[in-house]
Amino acid sequence: MALSLFTNLETEWADLARSATALESLRRWGIEDAHLARFGNLDELATFARTARGIDDRDDVLRCLAARAAAEPLAARTLLQCVLYLLIPIAVSFRPTVDNDEEIDAIVVAIAFERIRTYPVQRRPRRIAANIVLDTRQRVSRRQCRRRVREVLTDDIANWPVEEPQPPAADQIVSLLDEAVRNGHLGTFDARVIALTRLGDVDINALAEAHGYQPQSLRRRRLRAEMALARAVA
Repeated sequence: MALSLFTNLETEWADLARSATALESLRRWGIEDAHLARFGNLDELATFARTARGIDDRDDVLRCLAARAAAEPLAARTLLQCVLYLLIPIAVSFRPTVDNDEEIDAIVVAIAFERIRTYPVQRRPRRIAANIVLDTRQRVSRRQCRRRVREVLTDDIANWPVEEPQPPAADQIVSLLDEAVRNGHLGTFDARVIALTRLGDVDINALAEAHGYQPQSLRRRRLRAEMALARAVA
């Protein structure tokens, strides 16, 4: 069923938010932080975080959760609930990169939860929800790009010794290649040529022979592809 993981998390939250453990934790948090004292249960808190008009008011609440997220799983789960609806579009946008919807849903939620547990609240105390969502999208993108380039390097020419690109520079290039292909600025083969020869240390002469090209012809094609990529980026 579409969005089954997100649906399951919402169902889980309905029971968790009003549980005795959650109520006791919220009572303790409210004593320690006045910004959390106004809420009767965690569901009221999550609803406020999703609907509050004032960014400062929202951040005051989310900052209290973020400060506890590393040490208290319930605070991290509450902050996840506050941004859960913002994660659904991320999962939907990356579904073409995986074999099934459930896989990317799980990846997005896991990466978001890890970002929440390690969020640098002292350094980034404002626009917390937006920052978590942006960081999650970027991390999912990097993960899927690494996966795509591994597929290129292993599936296209499985027996050739190549080195897997290492972040961060290679991730950025692969991300640009992936975006250019998806937007129609670059063909899949051209993207593979760039990835294999520029990132994977595959010899372009051997690549040309494998695909029936003259080496110089493939070099010219790669140059045109790199120029098209540069125009797309610009």
